[in-house]
Parts: sequence; C-alpha cells; structure tokens
Amino acid sequence: MKVVLVGHGKAGMELHKELTANSLIQSIEVYDPNPRSYTIFSANNFPKTHFSSGPFVFQNPADLLVIASPDHTHTEYISESIQRNIPSFVEKPYVSSCKDLNKIKNLTRLNPAYQSTSNLILRSAPLFQKTKELLASGRFGSKVFIEGKYLYGRWEKLVNGWRGHKDYSVILGGLIHIIDIACYVTSNFKHDVDIKHSRITSKEPRDVLDFSQVTFFFSLTTNFSTNVEHRRDFAIYGDNAWIEIRGDEVKLDVDKLPELQNLTPIPLKKGALLNEFISHLSGQCVGEHFYPTLSEIIQLTDLCLGNSTL
Repeated sequence: MKVVLVGHGKAGMELHKELTANSLIQSIEVYDPNPRSYTIFSANNFPKTHFSSGPFVFQNPADLLVIASPDHTHTEYISESIQRNIPSFVEKPYVSSCKDLNKIKNLTRLNPAYQSTSNLILRSAPLFQKTKELLASGRFGSKVFIEGKYLYGRWEKLVNGWRGHKDYSVILGGLIHIIDIACYVTSNFKHDVDIKHSRITSKEPRDVLDFSQVTFFFSLTTNFSTNVEHRRDFAIYGDNAWIEIRGDEVKLDVDKLPELQNLTPIPLKKGALLNEFISHLSGQCVGEHFYPTLSEIIQLTDLCLGNSTL
C-alpha cells in the first residue's frame, strides 16, 4: 500500500512510526510545512518515506490518506479523499463544526462506498472490548447508569497554539473519547443530548470555558474539565454488577465480573486502530473490527456538537 500522511506533529509522528513498521506499507509521503517537523523527521531517519514541506497535494497514486494535521484542516483533506475515493484515517476530531460535518455528509451520499475511520483509540483497550461483550450479555443487569469524565488538565495546551482559537471544541478535542466508549460498549449511537459549558478555573485567559457537561438521555453523563490532572474516568453501575475506572486504576465487582479483573483500560499502542484499518483495506482483516465506522463517526460528531441522532 502507498500512504500519504498529512501532519507530522506528535500524533503524526507516532502514526508514522506505525506505518513504517507495517509490512503492508510500501511507501509513505509526508506533508508538513512546519520546519521543526522536518528537523525531527531528518533526525529519526524514517524508512520508506519522502518528506515534503510544501502544501499538500495528491501528486502520486495513493491507497490511504492519514490525516494528523490541526483539527480545522481536516475537512479539506477528507473532502478531497472522498472525491478521489481514497480511504482515510483521521485523528480525532473528524471535523470541527456543523458546517464541516454537513459537507462530509453530502459528499459521502454521493460516494456511499467511501471508507474512513478515526483514531478513537480507547476502543482498542482490552478492558473496553470485554466490557462491551459483558454488557450485551446482560452481566451488568437490566438497568445501568454510565458516567464518564475526560480530565484534560494541561491548561497551556488548551490555550496555546491552534487549540487556543475561540471556536476550539473541548468536547470534540477530548471528551469525544469518553462519549465514543459509552456508545461503543452499549452499541448505541442514537441519542438526544444536552450540552452545557461553564468555567471553573481562575487561570488566564478568562474567555476560555474549561468545563463542559454532556448529558445523554439514556442514563449517561460525561464531563470535561481542565482544572485537574490529565486522566480519563469511566464507570458503569448496573443493578447486578459495577465497574469504576480512574485512569489506569480499575475497581470492580470481582465476584460478578471476574473476566475483567486483569484487563487494562489503556490502549496497547497508538497505532492499533490504524493497523487494523490497513489490514481491512488489504483484505487481511475479516469479521468484527474495533475501529469506528464512518456512520458511527458522523453520529458521534453530531452528538458532540449537540445534535440529536434519533
């Protein structure tokens, strides 16, 4: 496979490492105008790769487009890949606004066979995969309440650089991981939703709303906050069993859920979903997969933007 990678920052470089290690990948074209990215690229001596610091264009045939550029640039690149029918793997968030999402919806209606996914990496953690199975089999009981928190921390990351733009969505940029896991383990992406934003920090600048709450009308509440350490929390309370996850710490009803006792909620590696998607495109991955479908991504983005998916 021939791959084009757009964006070679922290996320892009991690995905680049996965691509170079994947035996199915023949060549990689990397585009990033940032001089620092080229310096890092040169120092690492990536194999199978050509680097360009010019604007991104499809100069050669490609089998996959990997997008790891700033969030607000995603729509342009996804749109071109749809029109060229080149599958895409996109760092979250997929797009950043209702306008962008509607554009993608319209384009994919014209090309319903288009294949695309997003790096919602928590799905690859063994604990969540097994939790999905146990929820479906009724092991948590007939009534469940789900609560999730994305504790962003890292205030300087939120207010500096391209994330510091007033329209940057902390829900699409962080909390979407928790929303995805809630929908993934319950196999339900259709909800009414209510979103509230507020401010709980005393840090500058004062126009940044650092706390968001998303309530789904199926007994789920998710919160986002920057006033704490960086951590992802998730809990399921059922009338038969329960589990609480705080970062990498797991507490659960061992007697009722012994299968979950030694499983980790942490993704095993950054490129797990990327490698699975590549295997699927190459015809080597059949049956169930963990990466999100384009339909799921569109519904998740709608929810994160406050739109009902019912």
